[in-house]
Amino acid sequence: MKPIYRCRVCGAFTEEPWHCDKPAALFMTGEQRVRLSKLMSAILRHIPHEAGLELGPGGWIEVEELARAIRERWRRRDLYQWVTRQHVIAVALLDPKGRFQLSSDNRRIRAAYGHSVKLELGYEPLSENELPEVLYHGTVMERLNSIIHEGLKPMRRLMVHLAARPQEAIEAARRHGSRVVLLRIDPRCLAEMGVPVYRASHVMYLAPHVPPECIKSVEKVSSGTAPAMSDA
Repeated sequence: MKPIYRCRVCGAFTEEPWHCDKPAALFMTGEQRVRLSKLMSAILRHIPHEAGLELGPGGWIEVEELARAIRERWRRRDLYQWVTRQHVIAVALLDPKGRFQLSSDNRRIRAAYGHSVKLELGYEPLSENELPEVLYHGTVMERLNSIIHEGLKPMRRLMVHLAARPQEAIEAARRHGSRVVLLRIDPRCLAEMGVPVYRASHVMYLAPHVPPECIKSVEKVSSGTAPAMSDA
């Protein structure tokens, strides 16, 4: 990830070293940003108890409380003594995948998706007019046969994750193996089958499951070559 800078004029966080026609101050290195982003995701999605935290309704928690827990109670807190509420806010605001949501006053934060802890996020199902034309899900070849027959299930997460763009789906799948396949999902098919679709961020959508009938095509993805597509 890029470093985060803070504008010396307006105070905005930015990935660019210049803002308001003046050099911006380095606020967080790229290494610090990656480390803090991964930890925030882990705590807000999966292991709040390991930082001595309890998520509120909808998965929300005070930003200051999260920053303090990371500094004072996280098991590797020695690596995070520099973290303040402003660092948490900066990571959340500039996250390229919309992993985090902040309240309008920047006092509370939650993970937008990816939870394994059980909670109600409070998203409203999209209407048919709000549905995108296509969504994507990445997986590995070893799981494809069961998916084609049984559809997509949340497994250890609360929801199935569907990406708005192929690259996000492929990146997620590559964490599980090298033989990646890209599934094209028909959101209108989901609606017709009574499966709600929720928008979690500008690049990520959620559904409780995806029936096999709504998987419209499968692409084999290999580095350096174009995907080979087949109908599901």
